[in-house]
Amino acid sequence: MGQFQGSLRLPGDSKSLPATVLLSDGRLQISSGDHAIGDWSMDTIDIAQVPEGIRVRAEGEVLLLDLPDREAFSQAAAFYAPKPKRLPRAKRSLKTQKSPSLPSRPVAAAPKPAKPKGDSRIDHLLAQAKDRLPDKTPDWVFSRWGVAAAIGLLAFCVVFAELVSNLLLIAGVIALLIGGVTMLDSVIARRILHHKVTPIQVVLGGGGVFVAGLLVGVVA
Repeated sequence: MGQFQGSLRLPGDSKSLPATVLLSDGRLQISSGDHAIGDWSMDTIDIAQVPEGIRVRAEGEVLLLDLPDREAFSQAAAFYAPKPKRLPRAKRSLKTQKSPSLPSRPVAAAPKPAKPKGDSRIDHLLAQAKDRLPDKTPDWVFSRWGVAAAIGLLAFCVVFAELVSNLLLIAGVIALLIGGVTMLDSVIARRILHHKVTPIQVVLGGGGVFVAGLLVGVVA
């Protein structure tokens, strides 16, 4: 049993009355002096804490209680509140029926992947070459047109080896001259090269072209 002393008022009313609150045997009793305010069962009322105090909603009416020890009242109200009923558990049958086993069906073998044709195999090889080379290489180099151009250039070098050798030698000599001049004068280098390449790169490239011309001439 829990008994609490406080005050009672209605919502919106500033005047309050002294009240005695009694919690006993699952019931809430409120009285003011010798006058009984109400006697309700705990399962028919709603009790909640609000900023104004403790709100009690019973039979369509709302009362506000102001108690010094709200926590003790809340614990007592929770103790006397009706406990939720537990649903009975369904009894399990001792004997369980076994589900009939279905006949196992042979698993069909996965179809073998089709072998790539000639055209798709070429595309696969070009894609692998593109992945291995740097990203700055143009995409057309790894296309069929790029392969055809490379084969045509190789055939042209084989058929006209002497002409290709002479052109490479001339281009190499010109590149070496340009590289040498730009290395001596920075103004000329800035006007000719426009800071895109350095004179040393021009000299190295010209030397490589000249050596390629010599090799083609030797092979021819």
